[in-house]
Amino acid sequence: MSEKHTEPGPVVQQKCAKCGACTAVCPVYRASGNEIHSARGKRHLAEVFEGEQPGPVFEDIYAKCLLCGACSQVCPSNLDITGDVVAARADFSMMYGEHGYQKFLARKALDHPELLGAARVLGGRAADILFGRLPAGSGLRLRLAMFGGPSSLPEQDNVILPRGRATRGETELVYFPGCAARYLYPDIIDNVQELLQSYGYELKIPDGLGCCGLATFASGHPDEARQLARKNIRLFEQGDGPILVSCGSCFAQLAGYKGLLEEDPDWKARAELVSERVVEISCFVERLLQDQDSAALESGSGQRLRVFYHDPCHLRHDRDITAEPRSVLRRLPGVELVELPDGPQCCGQGGLFHLGAPELSARIRDDLATKVLELQPDVITTSCSGCLMQLKTAMAAASSDVPVIHFAALVNKRT
Repeated sequence: MSEKHTEPGPVVQQKCAKCGACTAVCPVYRASGNEIHSARGKRHLAEVFEGEQPGPVFEDIYAKCLLCGACSQVCPSNLDITGDVVAARADFSMMYGEHGYQKFLARKALDHPELLGAARVLGGRAADILFGRLPAGSGLRLRLAMFGGPSSLPEQDNVILPRGRATRGETELVYFPGCAARYLYPDIIDNVQELLQSYGYELKIPDGLGCCGLATFASGHPDEARQLARKNIRLFEQGDGPILVSCGSCFAQLAGYKGLLEEDPDWKARAELVSERVVEISCFVERLLQDQDSAALESGSGQRLRVFYHDPCHLRHDRDITAEPRSVLRRLPGVELVELPDGPQCCGQGGLFHLGAPELSARIRDDLATKVLELQPDVITTSCSGCLMQLKTAMAAASSDVPVIHFAALVNKRT
């Protein structure tokens, strides 16, 4: 995590070599074709205006970053590009960027996530009534897509994968579902609980858990993010053992608490202990499946379920968790994984990015959707709640009835 600087305007700690490696992997640059949207373009801008107070144009350019981390992964100079973007945003105006007001409202809603529950009820009812009646290109239909659209698996023969039991005497797991699962998609929690209960685990969601703080941090408010981190750490410290996380973005943020709180030695030490306990759901399930009978894994009918797994950027770039979910899915009876020929790519959701840069987000989203639908999947799955929303919208925009469901729901329903 980059430290917030005290001088006005951007401070460039290390010069960019201008090699352009970042441009080849930046989803925003590939969507816009504008060099200024690449990491190289932003670094050049920061060098030109170093020490000056950022203006609206500068703020808007820095707002148009997904913080996906792809550029940092390929940078030969190992520059902390996403950290620099977040640090720059800390000096921006309250509602920076082209659609800053929408992002501001969304961030405030996360301060009171129970409002999301009301949105789910109202949005769900509206989707039930209107979704199938609205024209394919309707903006309202696309907004309702996150609440509606197909979500059930295709008909299949009954296949049962024998499940083991909790090991090492562990029977209770602390569970961090994230704001989206708690208030927008409670079926995620139901599926996670049902899946883990079949292995002998009971999930406990500590009372008072708050947002992981990712959206707040990414918006340039690290102090608020630290407050959320301390609150959650206090609650996690009331127990021990693994902390199960079913959202990839939340997992990356929780695992990064030690970096967020590194300036305070006491809190850094406490955060490290908590971060070491955090486990992403695909990694946890993979361990449970390792002891299963290989013969049972090959059972089932000849009918194959073509599954496309979407890699959340926070898992792919920040935490290098790509093999584990695929390992789990390949072990499910009758599942055939389909992959993009050029490898995984961002969906364009980016937390609040889809609100702040809707046109660019839609281009990135629709490009991915076109490539995914060419694979003719029966179902699309992911473990990030934000990606889940974006992919549902993508299918609606493409007039496709391919269901988009959470990773845990697919594993639970297929076993």
